[in-house]
Amino acid sequence: MENKDHLRYNGLATVRQSYMTEFIVACPKCQHAAFVTRDNTYTHSNGKLSCANCSHVEHVKNLIRYRVLIKKYCNDCGVAINFTIPELKEKKDRINIGCPNCSALQEFQPRNEQYQIQYKSVSNVNDPIFNLPLWLQMEVKGNLLWAYNRRHLQDIKEYVEAKLRERQTTRYTTMVERLPGFIKAAKNRDAIIKAIEKLVNK
Repeated sequence: MENKDHLRYNGLATVRQSYMTEFIVACPKCQHAAFVTRDNTYTHSNGKLSCANCSHVEHVKNLIRYRVLIKKYCNDCGVAINFTIPELKEKKDRINIGCPNCSALQEFQPRNEQYQIQYKSVSNVNDPIFNLPLWLQMEVKGNLLWAYNRRHLQDIKEYVEAKLRERQTTRYTTMVERLPGFIKAAKNRDAIIKAIEKLVNK
C-alpha cells in the first residue's frame, strides 16, 4: 500500500494575521531586501523598518502627523471660521486665529486628527505599515504570487506540494484555505513551486 503521509499537508492551522509581525520589503533607499517588524499584529505604533544593506532605519512613531482643524464661529461677528493645518508633528492644544471677516484675533481649541504618512507605491501588494512593496512577489501565469515573509512563503510551498489537503480545523478558515484558486490548482503546481523556489533564492 502506498504511504500517503508524505503527500499530506501537515501544516499548522494558521490564519494570515499570524504572519503579519514581519514583512520583507524593498528598501526605499537602496531597493534591496529590508525588514518591517512590529510586536503584534493589531497595532502599528511600534513598527520599525530596517535595512542591513544600507543601514536605513525608520520608526512609525516618527511618521505620525496631526491635521489640526478649527470649525467655529467668530465671537465678535458670528461668521463661520474654517481653518486647517494639514501636517504637524505635534498636537496643538490652543491656536490663535484671525477672523476672515472682522480680523478679530481669537483663541480656539482645535480638533487634532492623527494619521501616519506612508510611502507611495505602484505595487499591488505592500506591507500595511509603511506601504512598501513586498520583496517576495512574482507573476505566475498572469497572476500575482506573494508572501509577507519566508515562513509565510514556506507554508504556501508545503501546501502546494501536498496532494492530500485535509482541513486542519473546522473552527475557522485557515490561511492556506484562503489562497487564490490559481495557487491551489493542481495544473499550476509545478509553475507555483518553481516560482516559490526563485523567490526563496531572491
